[in-house]
Amino acid sequence: MPGVTTEMLQKYDVSGPRYTSYPTADRFVEAFTEESYKLALEQRRVAGATLPLSIYVHIPFCESLCFFCACNKIVTKHHERSVEYLRYLNREIDLHIEHLGAGQTISQLHLGGGSPTFFSDDELSELMTMLKRNFVFAPNGEYSIEVDPRTVNEARLQHLSELGFNRLSFGVQDFDPEVQKAVHRIQPAEQVFSLVEAARRLKFESVNVDLIYGLPMQTPESFTRTLAQVVELRPNRIALYGYAHLPERFKPQRRISEYELPAAQDKITMLS
Repeated sequence: MPGVTTEMLQKYDVSGPRYTSYPTADRFVEAFTEESYKLALEQRRVAGATLPLSIYVHIPFCESLCFFCACNKIVTKHHERSVEYLRYLNREIDLHIEHLGAGQTISQLHLGGGSPTFFSDDELSELMTMLKRNFVFAPNGEYSIEVDPRTVNEARLQHLSELGFNRLSFGVQDFDPEVQKAVHRIQPAEQVFSLVEAARRLKFESVNVDLIYGLPMQTPESFTRTLAQVVELRPNRIALYGYAHLPERFKPQRRISEYELPAAQDKITMLS
């Protein structure tokens, strides 16, 4: 990693707010009330803001539990729970439109989770119909969705393309079978390679791969093998996250033995 030394990594190896959310967790304070939020939305409408919006939709459902996960999720095989979620999502969109006004332009949309591909094709269509009924999608916008490789095939990717998604983010984390077993997320590398090839045939503009370093059973050598496979995969983008072991806060992580976690120096080696 050019410009970043081992000494710098050790110096700044401290806990901080999760940077995968915006605003970050420490920005959410009691002083920012419901009325504060409404006022911000109203001010945007009154000011006639021309900058497009970015929208994130959190779909919390997963069929199976990944032990490393610290996301807001509901693990269930009862897919009928999607019906209630979509009803509430529709209401939330209506509440925003009351203060923003209809027809606002959006240039970025991201569906995350959980696993957005927990939804059926019809449910994803319903969700996108809600959004397109209330917002104007910019022609050259970035419209992405997180994909659990275990829940899709080429036909489903084709449907996502038809809905207007032009970016995919595949949750890989690690290709090593022992690491996958330790975190309860078994997905053969061949499955991911096949899906990425299909995404390229379908002309998706960008394919992202999520990776995590610091997982149980990982070693610098095993992670190097995973990186070699990722190089062969040739994604347009890689999102690399460090695993934070906080079992006292996140119950699923209690399934992970601290004795199986890589040492601090090994984690630095993986990152550098």
